[in-house]
Amino acid sequence: MVSAIILLSREIFKDKATYVLFFFMFDLIRLLKTGWSNMNFRKKYSKVTVAAAMLHGVIIGIAAVALVGFIIVGTNGKGKEKAVENEVVTNKPQETVETTPTSGPAISNETPLKLYAKQHGVFSSAESAGQLIADDPSLGKATILEVGGQYYVWSAVGIIEEEIEVSEFEGTFRKPFFVNTNTCNTVGAGKLRKALSETELSQIKTLTSTSEGENEDPKVAEFRKHIVAVTAFTNDLRVIRLKLLAHYSHNDGCVDINF
Repeated sequence: MVSAIILLSREIFKDKATYVLFFFMFDLIRLLKTGWSNMNFRKKYSKVTVAAAMLHGVIIGIAAVALVGFIIVGTNGKGKEKAVENEVVTNKPQETVETTPTSGPAISNETPLKLYAKQHGVFSSAESAGQLIADDPSLGKATILEVGGQYYVWSAVGIIEEEIEVSEFEGTFRKPFFVNTNTCNTVGAGKLRKALSETELSQIKTLTSTSEGENEDPKVAEFRKHIVAVTAFTNDLRVIRLKLLAHYSHNDGCVDINF
């Protein structure tokens, strides 16, 4: 009977700690049930001595089970810490890198730049968008940008929400969007992202200068000309950003705009 219980318990309790605890409790119950009459002691001991020995055994048994439990808990804890470390390493922010194609300039893998536009309307055709600008003299510096087959009328672009003033009377609102300039190196506009991110007009104008004796790429020289033209047209950084986005998303097609 006892052998059958042992074999069955080994199959049920795969965990060693649970197996030991089970048999400890099994022996204790059997001892309490049968008493001392079936115990074969060669030497007679007093009840106090036997009780003390039993108490000592119980304490040792509990300590052993507790020790096994602490070991198991400690092992699981280390496993969880390792999992957290692996997760932290996996979720490490992606750094900006550049990949060099087989020919041509390097392509930057930067995260998209978030900007905010002052939007006056969106239309399904360029003609309708152009008519809105023609009918409103205050939209003299506004621009039409085509994104996803829709034509948006914007008059300013800011790098923070507070730069864009909106009005219910004008029917305007802030339109957040994302700009990807990763391929602009191929058209000489590798510093377009810097121009869009600047908060001082003087910093944008520094992009128009060249070092003495520098042999400049014709495409880069063309980018400098665009900077000169737009800064001569206006001193408003919000309009400068808008005009640069319109040119490099339509004419050169290196800017990708998403919402």
